[in-house]
Amino acid sequence: MDGLFKALLTAATVLLVMVAARYGGRRVAGLVAALPTITAPTLAWLAHDEGMSFAISAAIGSVAACAMLAVFALGYARAARYGGCLLALICGVGGALAMALPARAASTDLGWALVLALGSSALTFAAMPRMGAEVVPPRGRPRSMLLVAASAGGLTALATLIGPAMGGFAAGLLSSLPLITGSVAMAEHAQGGHRASAHFLRGYVGGLFGKAAFGAVFVLLAPRTGALPALSLACVCACLLSTVRPRLSGLVAPARVTR
Repeated sequence: MDGLFKALLTAATVLLVMVAARYGGRRVAGLVAALPTITAPTLAWLAHDEGMSFAISAAIGSVAACAMLAVFALGYARAARYGGCLLALICGVGGALAMALPARAASTDLGWALVLALGSSALTFAAMPRMGAEVVPPRGRPRSMLLVAASAGGLTALATLIGPAMGGFAAGLLSSLPLITGSVAMAEHAQGGHRASAHFLRGYVGGLFGKAAFGAVFVLLAPRTGALPALSLACVCACLLSTVRPRLSGLVAPARVTR
């Protein structure tokens, strides 16, 4: 039942992100995709089923995994300029796997996990292609949107079944896999070209600062307040930081158009 619920939640989130891309802009959609929509309920289930210590370990793992997600976005965005969706996806996944060992090593300590996550996200944000204003309006057919959402939901259900048996880091990593990000990036790439996916992924990387803050706040508060209050405050912090961070970056880093 938990796996089915998580799959449905993932599918609904994919639809939300794609609708946000269609009506609110791709960078807004990227910020929405980076929010801990899947990580938060996963930590709640883990705290209930496996205990608080396991949930905290998974949360630290999810913070460290932000480094992998950032490099995934960079690899996809850079490769999309020279090839199709499949090549871009392979490069993105390859970049994420290259960060797997550093993320695993950092997942034993919240401080190191934060250093890795924030440092990688900052460097990646600076290296992301800057495409200027969106020139292709977001669009998407309802049938294709449903197909992407259903595929992401199925993959999440599979991850839910094997996560708890593989340890805290694996559970945190599985709850942070770029299922939503990869699905929407490929859909935007196919429909609007590499510029469309780059806009989405740039917003996503900006949102990873909020995702890292979410995990850190949960780890620090959960032993004192319990899982649900800690998750609530962590979600508030993630939303606030994801909103403020892109505005600040826009003030200090004017857009540069990449052809």
